Amino acid sequence: MVILLDLDGVLITTPAWRAVETEPDGFFRFNERATANLATILAETNAAVVLTTSHRINYSLAQWATFLRTRGLLPSAIMKVNDRSTLPPTGSRASEIAAWVAQADAPANYVVLDDDLSLHGLPNAIKSRCVITKPLLGLDADAMRQALHILRGYTTQPGL
Repeated sequence: MVILLDLDGVLITTPAWRAVETEPDGFFRFNERATANLATILAETNAAVVLTTSHRINYSLAQWATFLRTRGLLPSAIMKVNDRSTLPPTGSRASEIAAWVAQADAPANYVVLDDDLSLHGLPNAIKSRCVITKPLLGLDADAMRQALHILRGYTTQPGL
């Protein structure tokens, strides 16, 4: 199982008009409730994380492991959606996700956690695995339930 993870609007929910606080490790503070919800998903699924966030290009995978671990997030593995060292053009998150899904070795069981509305333009097979969060709420309880529903293979009701 894999979680394709954006950070802004999922775990980082600070309004645009306010400066985002940083933690002692130098990276941004995550919303506590959203972090707890992601920790629940990770604990229940043992999922790996594929970083889709634009922040991914600024840090190594070892740094990401530290950032996540110090915030109580313990994925089974951490990867990046691609090997880019610069940001792609604005609005290309959907194409990066589609390219990742199209890889021959991409797992079939994944969920996309993101606030980017452009993901609605993805093919239905991918879009059905997307949980679009509200930027100021992030990964709330409803989004967590949707993500678990997707990762569990639709075997339970989404409200459970």
